[in-house]
Amino acid sequence: MATLTETAYYTRRTVNWAVLAVIAYIILRISWSIFVAAWLYFFPPKPPPPNFRFGKLPAVKFPEPAASPSAQLTFRLETIEGAVPAASEAATVYFMPKQAANLLALTKTQEFARRLGLNPKPIEETKAIYRFEDDTTLLRRLRYDIVSNNFILRYGFEQDTGLFSERTLPSVDAAIAEAKSMLQTFVLYGSDLVKGTSKVNFLKLVGDKLVSTTSLSQADAVRVDFFRQNVAGLKLFTPYPDEGQVVVIFSGSKNSKKKVLQFAYTLWPIDYDTMGTYALKTSATAWEELQTGRGYIARAPVNAATNVVVRQVYLGYYDSFDPQMYLQPVFVFEGDNGFLAYIPAITPEWTE
Repeated sequence: MATLTETAYYTRRTVNWAVLAVIAYIILRISWSIFVAAWLYFFPPKPPPPNFRFGKLPAVKFPEPAASPSAQLTFRLETIEGAVPAASEAATVYFMPKQAANLLALTKTQEFARRLGLNPKPIEETKAIYRFEDDTTLLRRLRYDIVSNNFILRYGFEQDTGLFSERTLPSVDAAIAEAKSMLQTFVLYGSDLVKGTSKVNFLKLVGDKLVSTTSLSQADAVRVDFFRQNVAGLKLFTPYPDEGQVVVIFSGSKNSKKKVLQFAYTLWPIDYDTMGTYALKTSATAWEELQTGRGYIARAPVNAATNVVVRQVYLGYYDSFDPQMYLQPVFVFEGDNGFLAYIPAITPEWTE
């Protein structure tokens, strides 16, 4: 029979070995995690091959004419890497379903017009687009697409520039809050916008046009742009990158019908559950296409220079203001003086 001294001795040894075993396990686990992370960093697994689920894709269509033909520009690459950074070999393409008009679409649109203070009697422009007038404020009208549910409410301030004598403009935060409230009121503030970003610009009346200015004190109107959330970690770019998919422009007028100069909503649906993967051009190929005049110049250099320094090259998605069947990736070239250009990223053999 063991004595108390022997029992205490063996108990201490057991505890010591148990502590050492736990420490060794922790060290081994951490070391293994570091080894696996390092291995995956230096030897990343190859992604599965593209599945080309949708077959050949329609070519990306940019607006015509472009802001400035890339053939008239000379490009110089000055990236951090010293060359065009390598892009992934494939990217995801998302289906953008077309909505079908239903029997209640026009009725719902009439109710929307009524809530905006317009005459709900529709004026048919096409089978899908209807116009609604304001009986008391004749320069105010709504154009609504009953199929896509995209619309633009606009007040023709060009014919009533006297409204800008009132300058009770909202602050940046107040403008964003009021624009969000409008979207929420009409159940238009979906997750794509909630998870997206917003931007405020100040506008000044020059002649009969509103142009950007630098401060609220100089402004005659405040513009709020809402941009859709990133998709698969990539930013979405519209044809005019400073314009969001949703735009609200406020004047300083105390007349509620003249306060909102524009409320534009162009948000085509994306089916995030229906996707395919497609092979991409190399970034070097995209750079060559830009240099040879095949790029869409989304934002020309502000100084109208013909020599452009490109600082960044990366992938994004092109979100057109016109209907498109698929959300496709593009190469984005960003440079000095605000320069921005797009090149379609899908390999030519998989585009029509």
